Amino acid sequence: MIPNWITLGRIVFSFIVLFMFEIRSLTVNILAFFSIFVIIFLDFLDGYIARKYNMSTEFGAMFDITGDRIVEVIFWTYFAYKHLISFWFPIIVLSRGIFTDAIRHQAMRKGIKPYDMFTKGILRFILVSPWMRTGYAVLKVITFSLLGLLLILINNNIAFQYKEVMFHITYVVAVCTVIVCIIRGIPVFVYAKKHIFSK
Repeated sequence: MIPNWITLGRIVFSFIVLFMFEIRSLTVNILAFFSIFVIIFLDFLDGYIARKYNMSTEFGAMFDITGDRIVEVIFWTYFAYKHLISFWFPIIVLSRGIFTDAIRHQAMRKGIKPYDMFTKGILRFILVSPWMRTGYAVLKVITFSLLGLLLILINNNIAFQYKEVMFHITYVVAVCTVIVCIIRGIPVFVYAKKHIFSK
């Protein structure tokens, strides 16, 4: 199905972008930078197509979440490897992802789809509302693009007067992104406490 192919495409594309950042060419690095926006947009596109054309499936929902997780971990890990952020960033994001995905898998065994774990209230707002999902996507775009810009400056030895200021701003935005990542996992933890751990 088309949405699943889009998900697979953005996973593969993410690896290609890392390879492009490794090439010491300003032109290639700039292309890699803009590719980050394309990858995040594809994350929106696969879900939109699935909903609009009634192509949603249990596998598609889980594959979409898996694709999100892989793309996030790829970029967090790569920028930590480049010493632009602390190694704690990918560790926290990866740990949160593994835990929530394990709970979602358990819920699916009971016939509950990933985004149907909550039907109303603040927990559903945090988990699936357009505000939270779009807001988190925007934060990721800003974080990864700022990190990409810093990498371009370093890779190509470009003198920039405000590089230090840009680094601190990027770090603050990255921290905010990780915090939102953790917050969006809270509803899944609450579900686990009520429906899995309690039994």
